[in-house]
Amino acid sequence: MVKVANITEFLSLEPSFIIDVRSPREFAYSHIPNALNYPVLKDSEYEKIGTIYKQNSFNAKAMGASFVCQNIANHLLELKDILSPAKPFGIYCARGGMRSHSFYEVLKKIGYQVILLEGGYKAYRTEVLKYLNTPLKHRFITLIGQTGCGKSEIIHSFANSLDIESLARHFGSSFGGVLGAQPSMKYFYDLLFMHLRKLENAPFVLVEGESKKLGSLILPSLLYETYHKAEKILILSPLEDRIKRIIAQYGKISKEFFETSMQKIAPFMKKNFWEEAKSAFYAKNLEKVAEILLLEYYDKVYKKDSFSHSIMHTNIQNTLQEIQDFANTLK
Repeated sequence: MVKVANITEFLSLEPSFIIDVRSPREFAYSHIPNALNYPVLKDSEYEKIGTIYKQNSFNAKAMGASFVCQNIANHLLELKDILSPAKPFGIYCARGGMRSHSFYEVLKKIGYQVILLEGGYKAYRTEVLKYLNTPLKHRFITLIGQTGCGKSEIIHSFANSLDIESLARHFGSSFGGVLGAQPSMKYFYDLLFMHLRKLENAPFVLVEGESKKLGSLILPSLLYETYHKAEKILILSPLEDRIKRIIAQYGKISKEFFETSMQKIAPFMKKNFWEEAKSAFYAKNLEKVAEILLLEYYDKVYKKDSFSHSIMHTNIQNTLQEIQDFANTLK
């Protein structure tokens, strides 16, 4: 299969291997999930050509062609041990222009089954935004409950779930940035799009009742509104189990991260408990820190939503079965 495909065809073909030929900086900011970066122009080359193009477009094209040929030659040596001529794969650049066409033509001549995305990443982004602004086909069941009750581990253990926190790399709380750098907003939406498409035929999708904003990222309004209007299950858990989960999740944070996060919650917490939590942290009494923060901050700011069912979560298999039983009553 050698062809130029529009975005609808490209997505329906579901190529198992996708090559992004844009510069490393473009790729790092956002890309089609699961794509691999084989740039035909390095960052420095891309910038150099852009500068020259303003002065002399012909010279810029000649230099660009030289860079592209060198980079493609290097990539071919690596790809010959990865790509099979028997399996179709995709390729794209920013707008389906010269960068992807150059590599596409070489791969086609060699005999690879290559599919060029017409319109490139821009076409993909247009499709992502269209999808996320169209009523979703999914039936959600939304988990709510106090911090540390185990919603995340339930989501992780359920096959047909949308794990928003993992995609956003943020737990949504003042201490939620423990996972490190977040993706760009563009790439976050790309990831949501990919996972939602995969879940379209699921009987129901389990999701946590996240707030609209997770760290620096904001959820698409339609998705947020849809799962908040869905049937809700309240997850309950003994305090000792909640403390254990909090320590497992946040127990290795640095002193600097702790102090920065504590400053964020200072206006919403009584000063004596706030200071007690800090003293317990410096004394390395993490159980006490978790207990104070849960009882004197998180439980008090937790928004209590209405729900259709509640589960005391003490065993993951029992909880998953109870969720399934509840879902069966909704059919």
